[in-house]
Amino acid sequence: MPKSNLPSRREFLEAAAASTGLVLTGSANSTWAGDPSANPVSEPAVAPVDKTETEAETAGVNPFTDPAYAVGAKMRLEEFSRRVDPEQAKAIFARMTSLDAEPWVAAWTKLAVPYERQAEGLESQGKIAEANKAYEKASNYYSIAKFPVINHPAKQAAYRKCVETYLKAVRSQDPPMERVAIPFEGKEIIGYLRKPKGVTRPPVVIATGGVDVYKEDREVNDILGIGAASFSMDMPGAGECPVWNTPNAERLYVTTIDFLLTRQDLDARRLGFIGRSYAGYWGAKMAYVEPKRIRVAAELGGPIHYTWQQDWLEGRKSEKTYFWSVLDSMIYSNGVKNYDELVKTAPALSLIEQGWIDKPSAPMIMMNGEKDAWISPREIQLLLEHGAPKTARLIPDGAHLGRFSTHTAGVNQSIIEFIRFHLNA
Repeated sequence: MPKSNLPSRREFLEAAAASTGLVLTGSANSTWAGDPSANPVSEPAVAPVDKTETEAETAGVNPFTDPAYAVGAKMRLEEFSRRVDPEQAKAIFARMTSLDAEPWVAAWTKLAVPYERQAEGLESQGKIAEANKAYEKASNYYSIAKFPVINHPAKQAAYRKCVETYLKAVRSQDPPMERVAIPFEGKEIIGYLRKPKGVTRPPVVIATGGVDVYKEDREVNDILGIGAASFSMDMPGAGECPVWNTPNAERLYVTTIDFLLTRQDLDARRLGFIGRSYAGYWGAKMAYVEPKRIRVAAELGGPIHYTWQQDWLEGRKSEKTYFWSVLDSMIYSNGVKNYDELVKTAPALSLIEQGWIDKPSAPMIMMNGEKDAWISPREIQLLLEHGAPKTARLIPDGAHLGRFSTHTAGVNQSIIEFIRFHLNA
């Protein structure tokens, strides 16, 4: 397939950071130690993203108090409160009046910096375990600062601080984490490898996605719990991934599989693949692309065909439960400039359009909620109607990925057991 003419993900991040004049790495005493809003922030120097029609329509609206955003606000506050001090999160939600990037980043960065300084002090005293816990807290605040996607220079700088503090925090992880850099088209694929205790040459599961959950945010204890190693990586168009979410981005995962098969400490012939949310697309597509090298794949709440079509995208303009605009996240991840360009290019991602859907695939398990307002729930039925038989669960009262349903935990456990079975078959 022809190589994309889009700027690489890493080129985009570097150019955008350069346009801010802000420091992306270093200690909390760098530029980011102060109020980020005190620094003039320009638009990214490469691949700028236009304001969407949704943004134009909601200008002047306070999503933190507007009843139309109540479900999304509640969901996001609960999500963030599981990672940081709930009272601090509530205080930010109580005083914010918009989701503009600069004040959002400034509010969460202000909370991250004291933890980072505390961690540096503890580290200088040789108290590494305590320092790492403080770095973890700082990383969580920086992670929320960059949420949902790094489509603004301030968010890109916050993400770099998130990664920096995360890599210090994980020094205490048990089992340990190995940062892996795989050469790829003159750049690197960055992944986090963890191996289960007491298992010689374990099978390995690639975990990827979604559009707003980067590898620093992802828990992999469920994978380790079935005796498998986890290789956590950013999906195309997210985090540190070197490519955008385009129709030929599967080469990213093909290269990753090639690398994992060279590791003598892993049994990558027993390979699983989990794509969550926006990356559920890659969970399905890689099952078609690599039906012999992947033993089992999970497509969890991902787009396949319907989500890429104009009628579905048009309906997302009025969608409020994502809290931000889900279209903005899609626009950024796909490396396009605006909504019109998204509508024009997205259909090429369809697995029907690409001719994959009736081809042989690895065993596949799928899940989503029937009330998903972000990704069309019809995608699962489409996959069931084509190609090899598959296993699926649509949760009747569930939103995206089964959110808001009491049945989701049990379904997730069934999915990981399905993966365990196929890895050991």
